[in-house]
Amino acid sequence: MMSDRLAHFEMPPQWSTMREAARLEQKSQRRIIHMEKGDYVSAEFKPPREAMEAMMQSLKLGYVRYSPGPGIYPLREALAEEMTRRGRPTTAEEIIIVPGAKFGIAATFLLFLDDGDEVIMPDPGYPPDEFWARYLRARIKHMTFRNPRQVDVEHLANLITPRTRLVVINSPQRPNGQIVENTDEVAQVLARFPQVTIVSDEIFSHIVYPPYRHRSLATYPELKDRTVIIDTFSKSFVMTGLRIGWVTAPVHLAQRYDILLQNSCTNVCTIIQEAALAALQAPPAYREELLACLQRKRDLAWAILTRSRKLIADNAQGSFYLFIKLPEGLSDQETVRKLLQHGVAVVPGSAFGPAGAGHIRITFTLDDASLREGMQRIVRLLDET
Repeated sequence: MMSDRLAHFEMPPQWSTMREAARLEQKSQRRIIHMEKGDYVSAEFKPPREAMEAMMQSLKLGYVRYSPGPGIYPLREALAEEMTRRGRPTTAEEIIIVPGAKFGIAATFLLFLDDGDEVIMPDPGYPPDEFWARYLRARIKHMTFRNPRQVDVEHLANLITPRTRLVVINSPQRPNGQIVENTDEVAQVLARFPQVTIVSDEIFSHIVYPPYRHRSLATYPELKDRTVIIDTFSKSFVMTGLRIGWVTAPVHLAQRYDILLQNSCTNVCTIIQEAALAALQAPPAYREELLACLQRKRDLAWAILTRSRKLIADNAQGSFYLFIKLPEGLSDQETVRKLLQHGVAVVPGSAFGPAGAGHIRITFTLDDASLREGMQRIVRLLDET
């Protein structure tokens, strides 16, 4: 008999359309335009050449043994420099290499939460946050927003009690692609509650479109040692399937992550760590060209979306998503099913929390022709509804 803690287990809700689209393609041999994947869809997106060469060279040299649990030291040093440039002075001992940001999230919740503890998270937000909170029998509270870019700090302050252990912030936000802009206000509130640890999900930290800028709560001196930063190579370097990310935390916390890592997966694949190190050392032109390509695709999708008479969205400030508000009264679940029947796969906003209901999320990392066709179908079909 399974543990009671596993009773709520289910497949990730944000992947429901992906699973259904795959079944439909296999059954009917129809081509589906995939706008549901939180990934780089078009083959034009590739990791840095230096990363791929480093991975192949590492394999040839036989770097296939265990590595130190927290990661190879040169990679941790390079990431410490990266975090310092981003405004959070960091040493290599504060970096733990993990198999993707999702593992970092799970590890954080496992390390901090006990039965009955409280965790505050955004709504809409990232479903695995809620998954692990439920597993640990923590009490989930949802912070609200004055608008998609402004946390309602009065509401946040009222949510915090002596049982509150974690506050989760993700910026640029998933699923709506907006920056949390009022970080000064958020920092002032959180500074009043020293028992609270901040979980700063920054996986799109380098996918931010000018003139917008990302700022981490860890850059505030009063919050630095109370903030755990979770980031990944998946989005900044098109390394989604390689599963490598990192956690930045004060040394006493980093040691706890190290213990958990070595007692679970031991270490991240060594050749992938070498690839990640090479990615960090790639010329700046790589990131510049990646961001420029994503911005062009964002603007292509946005230009088509704004022709709609019924659909509303804020253009993405970061990430590679658009979060589209449906006409009043239209079910996001039904809309997703209808779009899939017309060959376009998107994600229902309700997969990301109650506040996401009535929205759909689309990914714009497709090749231009598919992106254009997918957006045109969405606008055409929903304008006729």
